[in-house]
Amino acid sequence: MTRFGLKGRLAAAAAMALALQACDDRGARIDAPEPASLADLSAMNELPYAEPARVDYRAPSQGYAWAERAYGLQRAVYDTPPDYGFEYDGVEPLAWETEDDWAMYAEPWDEGYRYYYYEPGVEYPYFVRDGGYGYAYDAGGILIAVFDSGGRYLPRDDLSRFAPVAGRYWMRGHKLRGAAARRIPVDEQVWVQRAPQVIRTADPWMRAAREDQRWREWRVRDKDRELRRFAPEAQRREGEARQWRERADRQEVAGLQAYEGWSRRQQKDQERQQEAERRQQREQARFQQQAGREQARRQAEFREHRQRDQAEAQAQGRQWREQAQRQQREQAQAQRQARQQAQREQQRQQRDQQRQQAQLQQRQQREQVHAQRQQQRQQAEQRHQQMRQQAQAQQQMAQQQRRQAEQARVQQTAQREQQRRQIAQRQAQPQARAAEHQGQPAAAREHGRGRGHERKD
Repeated sequence: MTRFGLKGRLAAAAAMALALQACDDRGARIDAPEPASLADLSAMNELPYAEPARVDYRAPSQGYAWAERAYGLQRAVYDTPPDYGFEYDGVEPLAWETEDDWAMYAEPWDEGYRYYYYEPGVEYPYFVRDGGYGYAYDAGGILIAVFDSGGRYLPRDDLSRFAPVAGRYWMRGHKLRGAAARRIPVDEQVWVQRAPQVIRTADPWMRAAREDQRWREWRVRDKDRELRRFAPEAQRREGEARQWRERADRQEVAGLQAYEGWSRRQQKDQERQQEAERRQQREQARFQQQAGREQARRQAEFREHRQRDQAEAQAQGRQWREQAQRQQREQAQAQRQARQQAQREQQRQQRDQQRQQAQLQQRQQREQVHAQRQQQRQQAEQRHQQMRQQAQAQQQMAQQQRRQAEQARVQQTAQREQQRRQIAQRQAQPQARAAEHQGQPAAAREHGRGRGHERKD
C-alpha cells in the first residue's frame, strides 16, 4: 500500500466525516492555495506585534539551501504520525523530531497548518512556511529569501514587503520552541482526524520542490546533499508509517460501514430533513445577516488592527530614521570635532615648529653675535698683541739704536781720544826729539809723565 493511496483514503474518510456533520467536502482539495496578498495576511492581525525582520538578500545559489533543507525534513516525515504534540496560545501544534534532533512543528492556522523548521539545538526557526510563502532566515533572524507556494524564488525587491510578517513568524517560532518542552502524546485517533489536513497542506510544498525547474537545477548542482542528510530518518520512519497505515485502513473500514447506515436512515428521513432544511435556510439567512454584520465588524477590527500595526511600523520606522539621522549627525559632529581637533593640533604643531625655528634662529643669531664678538675680541687681542709686539719691537729697536748710538758715541769718544793722543803724540814727538838733544834725564821724566797721563786716561 503506497503513501499516495493512503492519502486518498484519508481524504475520503475526512469527506465522510464532514458529510455526517452536514458540511461540504471542499476542504479535501489538495491543490496549492492561492497566495494571499500582503494587505490581507491574517497573521498580521492574528499574531502579536514583533519588529519587522531585517533583510539581507541572498542569491539563489545560496538561498535554495534553506528551502531544500525544509523540503528534505518534511519529505522524511511526510505522512508519518507526529512524535508528540503540545499546547500553546489555545492551539495544539504537532511535532516531528529526527534522531539527530532536527524538528518540524505544524501549527493549526486558518483551516490549515503553518510549518516551522529547526536545526538541532537552535531556539529559532531557520524556515517558516504558511499557505502562500516560505521564509528563510539566517542564524540572527535576518530574512534572506522568500519562496512562493509554487517554489519560485522571489526577487530582491520583494523581500522588504515581507519583513513585517516574517518578523512575527520568526518570533512565533521561538515561542513555540519553548512551549514544545511540555510534550503531549498524540494518539492514533487524533492523528487519523488531523492527517488529511496535514497532508493536504504539505502537498503544495512537496510538489513545488519536485516541479520548479530552477530549484531542480540547483538540486542537481548540489548533488542531493540536503536530501541525503535526512535519508536515514526517512528509512527509519518508513516501518512505523507502514504499521500506522495498516491500523488506519482498519479504522477506515469501520467509518465506511457507519456511513452506509447513515445513508439508509437519511433516505427515510428525507422529507423531514427537507422541511428542516427550509427552516435551516431561513435561519441561515438570518445567521448570514448576523454573520455579515459580524464579518463587517471583524473587517473593521482587522483594518483597525492593520492601521494600528502600520502606524506602529511607521512610528518604528520614524524612530529608526530619527535614530539613523541622529547617529549621522553625531557622526558628522564627531568628524567635524575630529577635523577641528586635527586642525588645532596641526596649528599647535605649526606654532611649536615656528617657535622652535624662531628660538633656533635667535640662538643661531646669538651664537653668531657671540662668535662675531669673540672674533672681534680675538682680532682686538691680535691687534693689541701685534701692537705690543710692534711696541716691544720698536722699544727693542730703540734700545738697540740707543745701544748702537752709545756704542757709536763710545767709539767716537775713543776715536777722539785716540785722535787726541795721536795729536798729542805728534805734538810730543818734536818736543821729544828736542829733549833727546837736551839730555836723557829730561827725556826720562817726560816719558814718565806720559805714562802717568795714560794711566789717568
